[in-house]
Amino acid sequence: MKNLKVTLSAVLLLLSIASWWACNQDPKHLDATIVDVAFAGRIIDENDAPVAGAQIQVGTETIFTDDNGVFRTKKVKLPDNDAILKVSKTGYFEFSRAYFVQDEALQTVTIQLLAKTQVGSFDNASGGTVSIPGGPTLKFPANSVAASGNIRVFARYLNPSDAALGLFMPGDLRAINAGGTEQMLGTFGMVAVELESGGSTVQIAAGKEVELTMPILSTQAAQAPAEIALWHYDTDKARWIEEGSAQKIGNQYVGKVKHFSFWNCDAGLPLVQLNGTVYLNDLQHPLANAVVKLVTTSGSFWPGYAFTDAQGNFGGSVFQNEQMELSIQVYDQCGAQILYTQTVGPFSSNATLPPIIISNAVAGVTTLAGTLEDCAGDPVTNGYVLINNSAVFVDASGAFVYSVLNCSPFNVQIQAFDMDNLKESPAVTIQLSPGSINDLAPLVVCTGLDEYIQFNLDGTSYTAVSPSGGVFDDSLNVGNTVYLSSFNGTTTNASLQFQATQAGTYPLTAFSINNINAYPIQNSNLSTEVTGFANTIGEYYIGTFSGTFQAEAGGTHTVSGIYRVRKDN
Repeated sequence: MKNLKVTLSAVLLLLSIASWWACNQDPKHLDATIVDVAFAGRIIDENDAPVAGAQIQVGTETIFTDDNGVFRTKKVKLPDNDAILKVSKTGYFEFSRAYFVQDEALQTVTIQLLAKTQVGSFDNASGGTVSIPGGPTLKFPANSVAASGNIRVFARYLNPSDAALGLFMPGDLRAINAGGTEQMLGTFGMVAVELESGGSTVQIAAGKEVELTMPILSTQAAQAPAEIALWHYDTDKARWIEEGSAQKIGNQYVGKVKHFSFWNCDAGLPLVQLNGTVYLNDLQHPLANAVVKLVTTSGSFWPGYAFTDAQGNFGGSVFQNEQMELSIQVYDQCGAQILYTQTVGPFSSNATLPPIIISNAVAGVTTLAGTLEDCAGDPVTNGYVLINNSAVFVDASGAFVYSVLNCSPFNVQIQAFDMDNLKESPAVTIQLSPGSINDLAPLVVCTGLDEYIQFNLDGTSYTAVSPSGGVFDDSLNVGNTVYLSSFNGTTTNASLQFQATQAGTYPLTAFSINNINAYPIQNSNLSTEVTGFANTIGEYYIGTFSGTFQAEAGGTHTVSGIYRVRKDN
């Protein structure tokens, strides 16, 4: 069975969509503290379907999402005010964002990738005008692209009024202006643009410019200045960089750009700090992983979002002297249902809200309990249950209890694992009602594992279950890199990478095991013998691996193992 979804308590996650977050920092790492942080979450497409095989980069860590778009990194050292996560996948625009994080935190995220959609084409010798759905246009002069022949244009308009903007917008509207100072932006619209010629990405030719026209929404017209700065997005820095300006002509902005990535029409905004805490039913039950949304009641600016941490806390910067509507949702359990609303502000200076309490009648806690048995009917004492891919471990008697917040009947998928005997149970799906207590019949764990990465690390044996495998093109284009990984919410995990196109023996090009990263990989002698190579999706990578490696945090480790992993992409 593949991973479905990780439900994890969020730490303080500030998604500043209309500049709502702690932004009173100078550029980049000034006043930052280096902390240990891990990321976990899921990557979805615009239909909310999981994106498998998406590459996740956080610091020195590179891993890939499984069949269900789920990933979890090991801990890495990053600045607490600039923890950058990048996501890339063929056929989608690249994503990155910088997060505020806490030391020893597991930062959970949900990210929606935007598909690269062709919106038009033109012959470079004559130029042409391409319209982007939603209103923007691109006017290409003759010979404006560093290529010849037919030029394909892939582009997307990001409407600043889109309620889901926080899921897919690159960055968090932190920016670096022309003077090198960091500030926050209020967006009047964004576009993502990529050009292709003969299957390769191309750029605007040196010395040439392309005219960009961006629509101004009627709800923003009164606040739209006559001239506005243009900003392009730097994926590596996770910042918008000021470059040029656009003029207001009628109900649109018109400016010129010299290269393509994401472009944004933005103005700077005054901010103050706002903090609060969210509870369920009473002050003894903080609500974690809730989405707190703020929208100005005047409609002048667009929403800001924050996620509560394990103690129910949220905080960040909001618009100064603006009255706002605060609403709370818990997407994982209650979807788009709004659980709470309140009008707050205006605030002329920093403020803390009174405690916010959501009634248990609005969102109830559902409990699921059961036991695991092996083939002989005896308790499984070293095992766990994946429930919608949240790992719940059994106690010494083989029993487990799982609780989840929910607002309406919903389905969960359950599968149990016996780590001593390398067995699994069939996956079953049941429906749970809000606020109910559900006692399951014993789960019989008696089927041999279909997929696994089993290994011995420094004399201790482990089994990582529900792995994901596939191939991605490496950046040097010298071959295909195979990745095999298992991250499912437990402390037993593994990730291997190697370049191969058939069975054989190969050195590992990246390796992480039980959150220990082999770095630099050149100092290890890790290798894998591939006895079964998966050429098509559904086939299995089968093999062994072994060697010694130097850990990034120091020390040398010895490892050996075997794997059987289905090719997912």
